[in-house]
Amino acid sequence: MKQPIFNLRFTGILLIMGAVMVNLGFGHRPVQLQDAFDLPAFLEAHEHQDFWIWSFRILVFGLFIQIMGLAALKTLFRQSEADTVISPGILVCTFALLVSAICEAYYMHMGAWGGWKVSTLETSLQNPFLQTLEVTREWVICLTRTGYMFFCLGLTAVGWGLLRDTLFPKWLGIYALALGIGGITIMMIFDSRTDLYVPVRWGFSIFFLLTGFLLLKTGKQKEDGK
Repeated sequence: MKQPIFNLRFTGILLIMGAVMVNLGFGHRPVQLQDAFDLPAFLEAHEHQDFWIWSFRILVFGLFIQIMGLAALKTLFRQSEADTVISPGILVCTFALLVSAICEAYYMHMGAWGGWKVSTLETSLQNPFLQTLEVTREWVICLTRTGYMFFCLGLTAVGWGLLRDTLFPKWLGIYALALGIGGITIMMIFDSRTDLYVPVRWGFSIFFLLTGFLLLKTGKQKEDGK
């Protein structure tokens, strides 16, 4: 199916922008509260509160831009037999990104409000207060794992669909399929190793970037061929 140049460029820009914003948000926050849910981390978040909040705003906007990019990507396969495989995969990926956005919003609020709260308490009351947050934190850890796990599931279907279409090179479908299956395997076997989410997240970002750049390249080739 021939695609208008605008559609290719718009989708490519969304995918690249989403990946850049997500990693910018992750990389520039003052402290990784999800890895160090303790008093020093909360005080650090409070000390750099404005920077803390903005890093999450960039990240969460990036997640929703990724959702927009995936929705746009789906439209490129409307008349392809691969749409039957790719559409449900993208649907699952978008729900997984929504779950991830909710989790990030929790950490943003906990860092801002919780950091301020512990700073107002006497030293003897600070750690007991943080212990009251453990139950909700465990829920969010579970939701975070869910987001990663089911993004991998959706990506597996997307990768399979890409292998059945000619819009992208076959190696992109193989990459998506391998990343999806590999990510699910990692989180099934090492379910308590949250540090392993980091390379999986980088893998997601590489997929978004590669897909975006390939779409821009295709759009440029179509424009030059006019």
